Amino acid sequence: MSFIRRYLQHSCAAATAGVALCLAAPATAAVATPAAAPPSTPAVSGRLYGTAAVSANDIWAVGLDPSGSLTMHWNGTAWSSSSQSFGFLEDVAGTSASNAWSVGGTDWNSPATLIYHWDGSTWTRQASPNPGGGGYLNGVAATSATDAWAVGQIGGGPGAGTSSTDQTLIEHWNGTAWTRVPSPTPAPAGALARVAVVSPSDAWAVGWTGNGTSDFNALIEHWDGKSWNVVPVPASAGANIDLSSVTATSASNAWAVGGTSTIPRREVILHWNGTSWRRSALAPHAPDGDLLGVDASSPSNAWAVGQAADSSNGCSPQCKTVIEHWNGCMWTVVPSPDPPSGYLNDLWDVAITSGRDAWAVGTTDYASTLIVHWNGTSWS
Repeated sequence: MSFIRRYLQHSCAAATAGVALCLAAPATAAVATPAAAPPSTPAVSGRLYGTAAVSANDIWAVGLDPSGSLTMHWNGTAWSSSSQSFGFLEDVAGTSASNAWSVGGTDWNSPATLIYHWDGSTWTRQASPNPGGGGYLNGVAATSATDAWAVGQIGGGPGAGTSSTDQTLIEHWNGTAWTRVPSPTPAPAGALARVAVVSPSDAWAVGWTGNGTSDFNALIEHWDGKSWNVVPVPASAGANIDLSSVTATSASNAWAVGGTSTIPRREVILHWNGTSWRRSALAPHAPDGDLLGVDASSPSNAWAVGQAADSSNGCSPQCKTVIEHWNGCMWTVVPSPDPPSGYLNDLWDVAITSGRDAWAVGTTDYASTLIVHWNGTSWS
């Protein structure tokens, strides 16, 4: 299980149909020359769950380290890191050098919502609605300084995301305060993993619905400017899947990725064409495993990242990174870095600044951060 698996791992460290046919081309063919390669990124203790690109010289990544929440930043020259002995962070979003948000939870055993804001110089914790029963936030997206969304789940510790009583949670920033917004939860349970915003009247959130233990099915919700509503997932998309991430570039172009909840796990890619969600053809020779993060900059440029796994519910002897690219015609598997590891390398999120500049983040062995960069020719 893709979306669910991320939450279970906290305890280790924190006590396309509908797309026009066209000639296929390699993922690198559209780029004439590569961008300058950044210096090697030193790994730090911890893991990274979310990343966001404000510009090529302003990249954020968030997660957790052995003491608490972890924040990393790329300034165009080097990565820096900072941590707090408090909580964990799941996702980050930014609209400018002086407006970014990160979200997560305060504690694994008794979770409560956690939101920080970046004003250009300091991250400051913000008041956020915390529903009765506990819960935390898994995804955040913003269009401006006065419009941001955060999504997650309501559920008690230890952790959330595995209970038959979990409920969806959505909160909104209007420029003054975060408020809880009603969100549907199909019976018997559900949770939201990520959110993507096209405009103040067009946003998507994805996750799972089911019994929280063995039965999972894709959950997709849409904001139309007035309310959040469940959007049916066509039967052709398949059953027993949970969705981990969503991205959108327009009202007629959105992607959602995840994996099957059955074993062996299989990748899942869904596409929104403005009318309906449909399952997209996987990349040729796509490995078994999960897709955990997706980002798109245009209808002809999208990246999906995750983990290639064996057929068992774990990594034996080793799980490796997987990166796939959409060029407007088809998904292709692109070679991805795998540093030396004892157990696994995993990528949880990806952010694009241009056709020749993108970043993906994750972990090696759940113990150290993993950051890889696309320079227009290769990932390194």
